Amino acid sequence: MIENYFPVPLKRIVVDSVPNFDLYMKQKERYVLYRNANIKFEKSNLDNLMGNNIVSLYVSKKDIKQYEEYRQKMRAGQEEEAKKQGYTGIFVDPEEIERYHDIRANFHLIECKIFEPGLEIDFPVYYHKDNDVQLCADFESKPEGPWVLTDKFLKVNGLPLMIRNEDIEKYRAYLANLLASFSKVWRDDSVRVQREAIALREMSKMVVKDVLDDPRSGEKIKQVNVSVHSLIGFILDNEASFYSLMRISSHDYYTYVHSINVCTFCVGLGSALGLPEYPHIEMLGLGAMLHDVGKSQIDSQLINKPGKLTDEEFKRMKDHVAQGVDILKKHHNLPEQALEPVAQHHEKITGTGYPNGLKGDQIGLFGRISSIADIYDALTTERSYKRALTPFEALSFLNKTSADYDRQCLTQFIMTLGKQIRDAK
Repeated sequence: MIENYFPVPLKRIVVDSVPNFDLYMKQKERYVLYRNANIKFEKSNLDNLMGNNIVSLYVSKKDIKQYEEYRQKMRAGQEEEAKKQGYTGIFVDPEEIERYHDIRANFHLIECKIFEPGLEIDFPVYYHKDNDVQLCADFESKPEGPWVLTDKFLKVNGLPLMIRNEDIEKYRAYLANLLASFSKVWRDDSVRVQREAIALREMSKMVVKDVLDDPRSGEKIKQVNVSVHSLIGFILDNEASFYSLMRISSHDYYTYVHSINVCTFCVGLGSALGLPEYPHIEMLGLGAMLHDVGKSQIDSQLINKPGKLTDEEFKRMKDHVAQGVDILKKHHNLPEQALEPVAQHHEKITGTGYPNGLKGDQIGLFGRISSIADIYDALTTERSYKRALTPFEALSFLNKTSADYDRQCLTQFIMTLGKQIRDAK
C-alpha cells in the first residue's frame, strides 16, 4: 500500500511559526488530524508532544509543495538569525549546528600518531570530516573487536581522529600499556621520546576532561597533580622532550586539549626563565593545567560555539575566570600560587585584560607566563570560523601587541619557540 503521508521531525516545525498545511499524528495504522493549516505552532504544543514521546508529525503528500516552501522560508529565517549571532559557513544551518554540538558531546579527540600498523585495539576509531563522523576503514569489516590496524587506517590525510566517550577507559588502558612498554621495545631514542610525548599528552587530556566533568572532586584534582608531575619530568628531561610535545598538532579547539597545550608552554617558558622545578614549576604547571576549569560552569554550547561570540556571550564567557577560582579555592590543599594562572591568564600588563583589569606589577609572574601561553595557543589552534595561525604569524601578532605582555617573558618565549618558528617558515 502506498503511503499518502510522510514524516516530519518535530525539530523541523519552528515554534511560533504558522505552517500553511495540515499536520497529522499516526495512531496505529491511521493518520489523525492534529492541527489545521494556518494555525500558530506554539511552544506548549511542542512540549506536549515531546512529553508524550512523539518525535514526528505527518504531512499529506498533496501538501508537499506547501511544506517545501515552508521549510525554505523557515531555513532562510533561521540562517539569517544564525548569521546575526556570529555563525558562518555551513554552521548557519540549525541542523548543522546541532550536529556539531552532538559530535562534541559524544566523541573524544585522539592523536593519530599513537597508533602503528599491526597493533591490536579493542575500541573503534572514527575520523571527523565536514561536520560528520565516519568509522575508519579498518573497523568496517566486523562489528566487534579486537581489530588489527593496517596501513589503510593511518592514511586519513591528516583528518582528526575520534573515539566514542564510552570507549575512553579502553583507550586509557591502551595508553597505559603503551607507556609501560617503551623502555622494553623502543631502541631508537628519538622515536621513543616522540611516542612517549604523545602518550603522556593523551593521558593528560583525559585527566583534564575528567576534571571538567567533575571539578569539585578532590580525587580528580589529585590526578591532575600526578599528570602535571609526569609532564614536567618529561619536559625537563631534555630539550627534545619539550619540542616533541609542541609538535603534536591540534586540529580544533577543545578545552581539555587547550589546557594541556597551555601547561606545556608554561612549563617550557618557566624552565627557560630559570625557575626551580619545585615548588615553582610544579605550581605553575598545576595552575596552567587547571586554568580553564571555570569553563565547566559555562553552557557547553557557548564554550563550543562554531562562530564568533556576541558581546553578551563574551560577557558570560568572561565569568569562567572567577568561577574557576571559586571552585579551586574549595580544594583547601591547593597552594595559593597554583591559583595565579587561573585568576590572571586573561590579565594584561596595560590593564586592558579581565576580570580585574590588573596592570603592571599587580600581575604575578605565573599570571604573566600563562597569559602568553594562553593567547599563543588560541591563535595557533583551528576554529570553525577562522584558520589557525602558523607559529611565526602568532608570534608576529604577539610582537605587535607586546605592550600587553611582560617583555622578558615574551622575549624568552619567542626564543624558546625559535626552532618551531624556523620549521614553520
